[in-house]
Amino acid sequence: MGLFDGLFRRSRRTTEPQVTAQLPDHPQRRGLTFQVGNIQGVGGRERQEDSFALLHAADAGEIARRGLFAVVADGMGGLEDGKQISEGAVDTLLQLFQALNDEGDIPRQLKEGICAVSDGLFQRFAGRSGTTVVAVRIFQDGLHWVSVGDSAIYLMRGGGVFQLNQEHTYLNQLYARELEQERIDKSRAEQDEDARRLTAFVGMPQLEQVDYSLRPLPLQAGDRILLCSDGISGVLSPPELMEAMALEPDRGCSLLESMVLEKNLPEQDNYTGIIISCS
Repeated sequence: MGLFDGLFRRSRRTTEPQVTAQLPDHPQRRGLTFQVGNIQGVGGRERQEDSFALLHAADAGEIARRGLFAVVADGMGGLEDGKQISEGAVDTLLQLFQALNDEGDIPRQLKEGICAVSDGLFQRFAGRSGTTVVAVRIFQDGLHWVSVGDSAIYLMRGGGVFQLNQEHTYLNQLYARELEQERIDKSRAEQDEDARRLTAFVGMPQLEQVDYSLRPLPLQAGDRILLCSDGISGVLSPPELMEAMALEPDRGCSLLESMVLEKNLPEQDNYTGIIISCS
């Protein structure tokens, strides 16, 4: 905790209004309550290298006082200590969430905090391993997120499913190159053998690519949020995700698992998902 205490004590300042302004009262958002479900499986791998955590999910008083926290970390397969580094990322991020200073700049705290987590894990594991991370904080009916790597955060609203975070893969660079071509071919980028290679992960030296919200996303009754490792996001289509997210969270997570397993992929990755419903 000391690392984050020091980090945020040095950065105590009043945030610009457009970043941390109080959310206005709105009948659709006032008094939201939350239900949470989760699922995790090994898939076709020999061991589980994903980790996840929820904080205050069953305590309405703590949600009102400090917020609801959720995090999913996917230890990188093929590297050493995948499970240990994903657990280390989750444990340290829970400390980060608990140390957030609501009078300060939440987005900057999340970005600098996850970089500090990455530096600490790089020192601890000597660069032998890494993990992706997606994490959200819901407070006063507003959602902040932070992510590194190729795990995903989805929002279901108004008949659609939208990915909130940008993944850090070589595919995004390939898409940018396609825009410079006379004939743009999206499939050419997606079929590149290096397309899914990570360009950022927690535990790498000098983490620079972090995706995070610049202001809280106002949540509405009926919203559903899904955090998941790429064992789900890389396997299921948006319509499949929406079918599961539309259900009550426990049932939705069970359907996610059923749909993943029905694919019967020979190299199915570990899969982890958390669904949060707003009502």
